[in-house]
Amino acid sequence: MNEFTLFAFESQKNRVLETLQGFEAVQFINLQDDKFIEEHEDLDFLRKDSVDSKYAEYEENLLKLKFTLDFLKSYLPPKSGIKSFLEEKKVISYNEINQKMKNNRWKQIYEVLKKDDEILNSLMNEKTKYETEINSLKSWEKFDASFKDLKELKLTSYFLGNISKQYEEEFQEEFQSKVPNSYLEIFNKDNQDIYICALVLKEYENNAKEIMKTYGFSALTLNYDGKPTDIINDYVNKIPKILSEKEEIEKEIKNYENDYEELQLAYEYFNNLIIRDKASNNFLKTEKIITILGWTTKDSNEKLKELIETCIGKDYYIEFSDVEEKEIENVPIKLKNNGFVSAFESLVEMYSLPVYSEIDPTPILSVFYFIFFGMMLSDAGYGLIIVIASVFALSKIKDKEKRKTFKLYFYAGISTMIWGAIYGGWFGDLLPKYFGIKIPYLLDPTTNITQIFIMSLVFGIIHIFVGLGIKAYLLIRVGKFKDAVYDVFTWYITLIGSILLIVGVGGSLGKIMLAVGLIGLLLTQGRESQTIIGKIGGGIYGVYGITGYLGDVVSYSRLLALGLATGFIANALNLIVSLFPRPIIYIVAPVLFIGLHLFNLLINALGSYVHAARLQYLEFFGKFYQGGGVKFTPFKLADKFIRITK
Repeated sequence: MNEFTLFAFESQKNRVLETLQGFEAVQFINLQDDKFIEEHEDLDFLRKDSVDSKYAEYEENLLKLKFTLDFLKSYLPPKSGIKSFLEEKKVISYNEINQKMKNNRWKQIYEVLKKDDEILNSLMNEKTKYETEINSLKSWEKFDASFKDLKELKLTSYFLGNISKQYEEEFQEEFQSKVPNSYLEIFNKDNQDIYICALVLKEYENNAKEIMKTYGFSALTLNYDGKPTDIINDYVNKIPKILSEKEEIEKEIKNYENDYEELQLAYEYFNNLIIRDKASNNFLKTEKIITILGWTTKDSNEKLKELIETCIGKDYYIEFSDVEEKEIENVPIKLKNNGFVSAFESLVEMYSLPVYSEIDPTPILSVFYFIFFGMMLSDAGYGLIIVIASVFALSKIKDKEKRKTFKLYFYAGISTMIWGAIYGGWFGDLLPKYFGIKIPYLLDPTTNITQIFIMSLVFGIIHIFVGLGIKAYLLIRVGKFKDAVYDVFTWYITLIGSILLIVGVGGSLGKIMLAVGLIGLLLTQGRESQTIIGKIGGGIYGVYGITGYLGDVVSYSRLLALGLATGFIANALNLIVSLFPRPIIYIVAPVLFIGLHLFNLLINALGSYVHAARLQYLEFFGKFYQGGGVKFTPFKLADKFIRITK
């Protein structure tokens, strides 16, 4: 990376931004950040730039388009997850978008669909209202008078509603005893309430109200005039009409399916205008000059100058500067690797990108991850399935990021096939045991467990030693030779001596190396402390660190464990399938075999993915890698729905 400073005329800003957006290789530095302004007091004479006056209009248009797309999508046939993932975005040039926007009908479509949405909401609210009223009136179906008759009573008052069922008898007794010359009828009961109608003379209305209040009477609001059954039937008949009207409107909405792409194009157009406009919030300016500061890769410098000159001629000034020590933590990171290694970059990004002063661990991680994944999954049949699926996906997909994902799967499948061939596993023991086909192999997991366990630990030791070696390289690169000796080579001596003693080779050499290493650790690991006690304590703690290395090495036994699990489970599944009697087995076996082995593949592939990554993140990265880098996010054209090219 290097930093660039660009000065151009304010009148040329939009053309410059349009060019940089298509270039997709620069990341702006926010010159309006308060911290940046404090550190650069010499820029006080510059003013903050701001978005264009049309920005609010662009945002409003984008919101309308988002509503239209979301609304229309809910009425389109859904795509399967796999089909959606494999589907390629349409590619269109930016100039072509500008041309098509001249005749784009998105506003008319929005107005129509917005009105349809309002009508549908109104219809559904009306339907809900009718359904609610029907449910409310069902308790009064046995009430055979019209509600209008109740409202027109002159000499009597009415009470229509419900009280809790538990008070039924007590309420009736009190009501009849305290409200003479009254009429009380229970029209319905459910699990909780009784539904009553009471008629009382006006002079006893207050008495009745007090009793009703005592028993928690809930009055029915009479918004109707007819009989309950007539009202219910009327509402029941109205609902199909509402649904029919709704269905007609939805059919009209679905007719806009062919316009969905046109709406997506308009969305991309306004979204890119907004992104371009918002970029101005990073810049400073004078009356006529705009100041732009940003990051780009060194190999993009000449291309950047060429594009700007093509865009605005020679009326500009650009300067490139190398990264300074104080900027290292803020430099955006863009990894650059070959085809094989780049497939594993996502694993590093998932953990944390390196800061600019570190090295990219992906090249070494890719080798070990390739080995470890296959050793854990370790079935050539499963590996073949992964390879075939990955090759198929790669033949369909053009998107760079998706291709990286399937390249990772492809290499993981290759590794699985290699280790499966070493162990002789092709869908477990399917071929030799059930088809009599002898498969050549180098190691049998059922009889060579000790050898595989030792091999796993050897891989672990190599992995850890490589991590320590990288740490030594990083220390030596910045001139810390003593630290490399104290923190790396001392551990090399200690660990090699321990290994020689454990395996019983080398005679006294192992004892000497272990003793020298431990003494070295004791004398050096507390060197940063300012006190004697601190130095001694740090040295003792450093020596104790050998137990951590022992735990790290033992962690690699999972290479054996997961490999055995995959094979043994596959063997068990084959046995289950073979237990079905003939002729049923000929029908059931293929389906059951595919289902069970696919499940075993998915579960163990996930386990291999996670545990192979864990060995990188904890046992390997823990020796030298800090991370914390910020990903390079270039100013570029948005491509949510359509891939846009310049």
